[in-house]
Amino acid sequence: MYDCIIIGSGYGGLSIAALLQKKGLKTLILESHSLIGGCASYYKRNGFLFDVGATTFSGVRENEPIGIISKELEIKPNFKKLEIGMKIYQEDKIINRFADREKWLFEIESHFPEKNMLLFWKKIFKLNDKAWSFISENKFLPPRNLLDFIRLIKLNNFQKLDLLPNLFYSVSDYLKSYKINSIQFINFLNEQLLITTQSKSDIAPMLTSSMGLSYPSETYYPIGGMYKFGEQILNKFKELGGEILFKKEVNFLEETNFGFKVSTKSKEEFNTKKIFSNLPIWNMKNLTKNKLKKYFSIYSNKYFEAPGAFVINLTFKKELDLDTNYFQVHIPNMPYTEAGAVFITISDKEDLERAPNGFHTLTLSTHTNTSEWFGLDNENYKEKKFILQNFILDFLKKNIPQFKDVQFENILSATPKTYLKYTKREDGKVGGIPHSIYKNLLFLPSNTTPNKNLFLVGDTVFPGQGTPAVILSSLNAFNRFIN
Repeated sequence: MYDCIIIGSGYGGLSIAALLQKKGLKTLILESHSLIGGCASYYKRNGFLFDVGATTFSGVRENEPIGIISKELEIKPNFKKLEIGMKIYQEDKIINRFADREKWLFEIESHFPEKNMLLFWKKIFKLNDKAWSFISENKFLPPRNLLDFIRLIKLNNFQKLDLLPNLFYSVSDYLKSYKINSIQFINFLNEQLLITTQSKSDIAPMLTSSMGLSYPSETYYPIGGMYKFGEQILNKFKELGGEILFKKEVNFLEETNFGFKVSTKSKEEFNTKKIFSNLPIWNMKNLTKNKLKKYFSIYSNKYFEAPGAFVINLTFKKELDLDTNYFQVHIPNMPYTEAGAVFITISDKEDLERAPNGFHTLTLSTHTNTSEWFGLDNENYKEKKFILQNFILDFLKKNIPQFKDVQFENILSATPKTYLKYTKREDGKVGGIPHSIYKNLLFLPSNTTPNKNLFLVGDTVFPGQGTPAVILSSLNAFNRFIN
């Protein structure tokens, strides 16, 4: 009998597992794959290490999720702070997304010298700072019962009441109020927002958008790969006495008098008092029955829309002196996608864990509709993959100076079908639930469920996607559990 079983070893699952084990609770992680990390995992090919997606680290400061979990578990991440959080190639522009706010304000105004541009960005930063302050001071979000609302009644929160309307106003509403109407700037914002809110300026709430648009102010490159920090959390978990089992795909949760019986596809059963599931809500409806199945089905039907990812991993031989490791390249008319840009991570030349000396790895991702990649025979599926892959790589070679004389090698592409195979996420959906003014974020799925012994963490429960957000979901779930 376990005190707690964690389903999935993404960052949400790893974080809650370590916190529970530190509390003295006998905790087991069940992972369907042979590696940790979920959508932040990795694989190795021909002496190179690839992330499974092009992603970044932020939220590292002391009062932010990665800073909090690092301090709590007494671990020190091996991160490199980037002064340019991202470099954006858009048509004739090369935009440096400086971490320093004053430099960024000067940069963005030099590219988009519209009246009120600085006022707009100052509003973004003000909302972002106040939102992080609110989140760090309130551990029971979103409120789900009378006690949660009572906990919100304190002086500090009354001073932040002006945050609330920004859940109902879109970025576009604010752009209109500031009389900013540059189509090129709106396209710039849309592609930035797709990375974080998974939605565009016409429906993305101003509050969460302010956090998404501010995050490059504090961006880090993880030495050795995205999974490395997760490995540190796992090592701490095991050091504290925790247990993890790989290739154990859970296929049913049975409610019992003592908690739950967890069944796996390999026909094993585990008994536990509590469950913390890192699976997306769409998967949970197939693991439960009766009241829980109905609960997860309602949420799955309400929030069924979520993006998929098309990912390219490759290597190239060229020693680049990079001023950042993260790039966004606007590519018009990409087939089979829902975006107008790709996001790229290039390994640091000193990061020899990812690539040998003189080489780099490149991981590229863009949004795609999951339905594009299912229902195809093998030949059509491969043809579709190669069309999109070659379209993107041809554009990079022709338009990005660093790649004009480079030979791409070890090219591997992934689609939502690939993510379904390796992460088991329904339809290969990644990135969580898109933020929208039409589906209020206060009513997103919570850490709690109708069964007091079942909690949720990860990117489909508040507060959303991205490594800081899924770790925050674990911190919030832990606070609900111990209080």
